[in-house]
Formats: sequence, C-alpha cells, structure tokens
Amino acid sequence: MSVLLAVGLGGCADPCERLSAGVCAGGDADYCKAVDAWLATRLVDPTTKEPLAGEPRDQMCGAIYDNVEMFYAYQFKAKQKILGEPDFILASQKKAKEEAEAYEEATKKIQQGEDAEESPGGANMSD
Repeated sequence: MSVLLAVGLGGCADPCERLSAGVCAGGDADYCKAVDAWLATRLVDPTTKEPLAGEPRDQMCGAIYDNVEMFYAYQFKAKQKILGEPDFILASQKKAKEEAEAYEEATKKIQQGEDAEESPGGANMSD
C-alpha cells in the first residue's frame, strides 16, 4: 500500500521540476541543466519580461506540462535550441516554399490565359 501511495504522490512534485524532467527526458545531466536554464528564459511575465516566481511560475509550468501540444512543443523547441536538432523543421519550411512557388506559377498561367483571350482590337469601354 505504501508503494502505491508513494507512486501516486509522485505526481504532486513541484510543477516546474516535473516540466523540466519531462522536457529533458532521455537526456544526460548536462542537457538537463541546459533545459533548466532555457526554461528559466521562457517562463517570464509577458508584460514585465521578468522571470516568473512563486504561484504564477508553478501555474505556468503545470499548464505546459498538462497540455500535450504545449509540452511536446517545449520538448521539441528545447532540443532545437540546445542540441540543434531535429533538422526536419527545414523540410516543412521547404514544403511551404514549394507550395508558394506552385501558387505563383498557377497564378501566372491564369493571367497569361486571360491576356490571350483579350482581343488586340475592339472597343475600349473605359472612355
């Protein structure tokens, strides 16, 4: 029973410690220290730009940890900023660039088609 109670209370750890441990999961001690330092730069008051402390800091850490999308975004961003990985973000940027170029090309073709349909002579209705 005491083992179950201890495991159950493990979730009651400091929210920022849980967040830091979750973000650096699988990393070595140096990476985890870097994650702690990086998180300190991210957990700031949006108005004053001062580091959060006390209850507001705990609330922010808890909100990030409890939200799957935010948690994985922080984990991803920490790896990107601290380790310089993963590189696949460039692939998504490449896809967006290719889609923009395809759109521009299609727009040009449409405009060329409209220009070809206009007859060189005819009445000028703009007068």
